[in-house]
Order: sequence, then C-alpha cells, then structure tokens
Amino acid sequence: MAKQKISRVWIIRKLCQKHYKSVRPTAKQINDIIHKYNLNRYTSDGKKRSKEVIKTDIAKAYAKLK
Repeated sequence: MAKQKISRVWIIRKLCQKHYKSVRPTAKQINDIIHKYNLNRYTSDGKKRSKEVIKTDIAKAYAKLK
C-alpha cells in the first residue's frame, strides 16, 4: 500500500470542523487549532521548522481525526 500525502491545510480544516462543528471556520478558529496541535510552519522567533518535526506533528493531529 502506497503512502498517501496528507495536506497540513486539510488536517487543520477537518480539525476545525470536528471541534467547532462549522463548515467554514473563522480565522480565529483556524489559528487556535494551529497552536493547539502545533501545526505552525515557523517557530516563534521566525525560523522555519524542519520537515521532520512538522511531519510528526501532522501525524499526531491526523490520529486525532480518527
């Protein structure tokens, strides 16, 4: 079975729909989900996070969807 690519934005959207029961989440809701599940692309000091670190956080967030 081939690995399926999962978009970070898709996960954020699905988590918003799960938590807030809204079809079109607001920017505040999206931002809250990003910070709650640590799905940000940059650190607080402006440095880009490595792909490996983001990948593990995306995997943890994806597990919450199931």
